[in-house]
Amino acid sequence: MQIKSQSNNNTKTMLLIYFLLAISAGQIQTAAGSRILGIFGHFGYSHFKVFYPLLRTLAEHGHHVTVVTHIKAPNNTKPANYEELLLVGHQTANMVTFNDILPRRPLHYLLLEAEILHSEGQKSCELLYESGHVDTILKLHEQQPFDLVITEYFNTDCQLGIPYLLQVPVVGLSSCLLMPYYYDRIALPDFPSYVQSEFVGFPEVLNWHQRLLNFVQMKVIKNLYRYRTNYYDRKLINKYLKVDFDVDDFARRSTSLILVNQHYTLTGNKPLTPQLIEMGGIHIEEKLANATLPVNIEKFLKNAPPEGVLFFSWGSMVRSSSMPAEKVQTIVKALEQQPFNVIWKWETDDVPSKSKKFLFVKWAPQLSLICHPKVKLFWGHGGLLGTTENIYCGKPLIVTPLYGDQSSNAHAAENRGVATILLYDDINEKNLLATLKEIRRKSYAEHAAALSHIFRNQDKKPLKRAVWWVEHLLQEQGKTAQKLLQTKATKLNWFVYYSLDSVCLLLAGLAVLIFIGRAVLRVLCAIFKQSNQSTKVKTN
Repeated sequence: MQIKSQSNNNTKTMLLIYFLLAISAGQIQTAAGSRILGIFGHFGYSHFKVFYPLLRTLAEHGHHVTVVTHIKAPNNTKPANYEELLLVGHQTANMVTFNDILPRRPLHYLLLEAEILHSEGQKSCELLYESGHVDTILKLHEQQPFDLVITEYFNTDCQLGIPYLLQVPVVGLSSCLLMPYYYDRIALPDFPSYVQSEFVGFPEVLNWHQRLLNFVQMKVIKNLYRYRTNYYDRKLINKYLKVDFDVDDFARRSTSLILVNQHYTLTGNKPLTPQLIEMGGIHIEEKLANATLPVNIEKFLKNAPPEGVLFFSWGSMVRSSSMPAEKVQTIVKALEQQPFNVIWKWETDDVPSKSKKFLFVKWAPQLSLICHPKVKLFWGHGGLLGTTENIYCGKPLIVTPLYGDQSSNAHAAENRGVATILLYDDINEKNLLATLKEIRRKSYAEHAAALSHIFRNQDKKPLKRAVWWVEHLLQEQGKTAQKLLQTKATKLNWFVYYSLDSVCLLLAGLAVLIFIGRAVLRVLCAIFKQSNQSTKVKTN
């Protein structure tokens, strides 16, 4: 009996050992995942906030992720196999003052903005290549090769010199709507008659002069990027890496996917290809929507009137405290007349009002605050992260676009019936009071609730979708997937791509038919005329 009991114990012990070995083997296999290099030269905190969840989750899945970035990941969320190569030399938040804003969108402002983006991109390139991190990357690649490069597609392609040397495929990420000069990279349709550029923003449907501006700026900015920015990218890559290649051509050949921070609930129905993956709302974590708020904010919300609270924030990049004092006092005066209270993101201790209706905060957990049931309205600047969070939470929105893609996002929200736009230059007491009265109409809250329901009930969460596609490329058959995803259309010149060769051939054929037809008619007319003359002669 004792022997049988001991045998059973031995069996259980062996089973436990096999189980632990199986778990260990699984962990070893997971930890020995693919090697991914992330390159993010742009300094914007809000940009990297979109990318970090994807990079973090890939590391959590066992991939070794090495990231070049300005933004240090929070220690409490950073996985063990997530390695940072930090860049320095740029401020990453609260850097835009009201001397820098371009709230309206005439063509010369759009071109000025394109010039600013170009200059910023070239500065970021210099910081990237002078950091010494490229040498580190090349040494790491010699020790154990990278399998994939994930990088931001925004205002430069100079970082593509690195995947060119590593000879690995590229996944592009965009924290905003795709820039117009990247559409051709994956042969994405960009018909300016209805596809609005990231740089502009119009109501739907576009009238003739809006279509004209959309067409002109899209083509001009696209060609400026191709023949100027990529030209300087090529020179800079040659300077630092001693290699010379057509940057745009390499990008077309090596780009497997572009993941874009958009979803149809906000941006509407746009042409998609298998190479463009929507990941709108990837930065939103559901547990954070109901996270505990700071004590002072929670107390303020608890004591709010039945009409609730308006949350007023113009993002992580803009310093509201740099607004002209006259404009600030106009806003304060209008808000003091409202039945609701106000939480206002303000960066200094010198606040513009001591009224108990206001709570000024230097920082707030934006998602959980917008989603709080006591917050009834949100006044934002049209940044895509805040606008997307507002769609997720389902609140009516006032938008004051200040620069960049914010005008496009503002009109997208207005077109969906959840927002009203108040331009910065138009802020006065009369206009602000009218806007506050308008946004409290019942229809805005109803539309916001409907969009929130649609946005939350996607077939797959944005983060899971993005991770799946990246890992799809990293699987054993990844090279086959990359070839299948890349369209032959990127190799066509514009004349053939738009079928102008066929159009010209058909027009030429039509011209020949018209020529022959006219010749035949001339002959028939001549014969008929001659016949009439002969008949007249015989009659006479």
